[in-house]
Amino acid sequence: MNHLPSLPYPEDEKPKLVKLGDLFRDWHQHFADNEHALEKHKADEMVFDGFYPHYFHQQKKILFVGKESRQISGSNYMDIIYDAYRNGKYIGDQHLNANWFHKRLIYIAYGLNNGMPQWQDIPTADKIGDTFGDADGLSFAFMNISKLSNESDNYVADMPVIRVAHTLSTQGRNFIQEEVEELEPDIIITMFPEDMLNLLDSLGPLTLIHESEMANSYWLQCGCRRVLLVNTAHFAYGKRDDIDGFYAPICDAIRLSGMECAPVG
Repeated sequence: MNHLPSLPYPEDEKPKLVKLGDLFRDWHQHFADNEHALEKHKADEMVFDGFYPHYFHQQKKILFVGKESRQISGSNYMDIIYDAYRNGKYIGDQHLNANWFHKRLIYIAYGLNNGMPQWQDIPTADKIGDTFGDADGLSFAFMNISKLSNESDNYVADMPVIRVAHTLSTQGRNFIQEEVEELEPDIIITMFPEDMLNLLDSLGPLTLIHESEMANSYWLQCGCRRVLLVNTAHFAYGKRDDIDGFYAPICDAIRLSGMECAPVG
C-alpha cells in the first residue's frame, strides 16, 4: 500500500504532497484502529489518490470526486492512472479514447482550463495524455469518496462498502473534508446519483446555487474559501451524451456562478 504516488512532481508541489501523505497515514491508522468496522475489509486494502504533477500550476484547479476505485486494492490510484494516460493509453481492455469515464475527465478538465472551447475542438484524450502532468500539459486532482476498492467483476457500485468506508472516514475526524481542503480546488465536479447526495455534505458545508436535470451547482465552504461544486451523473454513464449530458451543463453552471474560464494565450 502506497500512501503517495511515485510521480515527477515539481519541487514547489512537494511540500503539499508531504501534507497529503501525513493525512493519508493518519487516515490509514484510523482505519487500522477501527478495522472491525470495515467488516470483510482491511486497512491495508485502502487506495489513496490526490493530485497529478503540475495540478497547482493549472489555470483552474479541477478536483473530480468519484465513488470507488476498481480492482486495485492496496495500490496507489494516481500511479496507475498516470501511467495509463501517459504510456499505456488503455484502461483495462478499453482504449483511453473509448473509455467514457476517463475520456470525459480529460476532456472536461482540458475544456475548463482552456476557455471552454467546443467539445469537438478539444484534442483526443490519448493526445492530451502525451503531456499529462508536464509543466505545459494538463493536470487535475482526483479522489474517490471511498478509499476501499471494489474488487468484484460487477460494474455496479458496491454501495454497502462505499457507505462503510465513508462512515469510518468521517467518524470522529472528517478525513474526506480534510483531503478536499488540502487540494485547494477552484472547481469541484462530483458524480453522485440521487441515493448518494447525502454524502456530499462530507466534503464541507454546501449552499445550493442552481438545480437542473443534468447538473446541480453549489457553493462549498472549503476552509476559508468558497468553491464552486457541480454535481452531475457518473462519467461512466453511457446513456448521456458527452456534450448535452456532461460538458454543456458543467460549463453552464460555471457561467451561472460568475466564475471565468478565460482562453489561454
